[in-house]
Amino acid sequence: MNGKWTKENFEKHDAANPHIYSLFKRFALQASNYKKKYSAKSIFHRIRWETMVTEYDSDFKIDDGWIAHYARKFMSEHPHLSEFFETRVRKDSYHKTDKTND
Repeated sequence: MNGKWTKENFEKHDAANPHIYSLFKRFALQASNYKKKYSAKSIFHRIRWETMVTEYDSDFKIDDGWIAHYARKFMSEHPHLSEFFETRVRKDSYHKTDKTND
């Protein structure tokens, strides 16, 4: 499947921008102390806010298309929080683990 939001493109994006996942993980773990489930999009908004107030003249941008990838990476690395973010699988999803079209 071709497209901007593929798993392969996420892996490249993530490798080039490790600070994003570091912040995502920090804020998700913090939220997990208070909530059983939370919004990955809210974590992204918090990352945007954090970089705006801590980085002078910040031009930080992160596209919402990566949210699902960061949420899945986080839950994969923290099995005890494997249902912390709600995820969906579409028929033609980039997140499918097999090659079949069920």
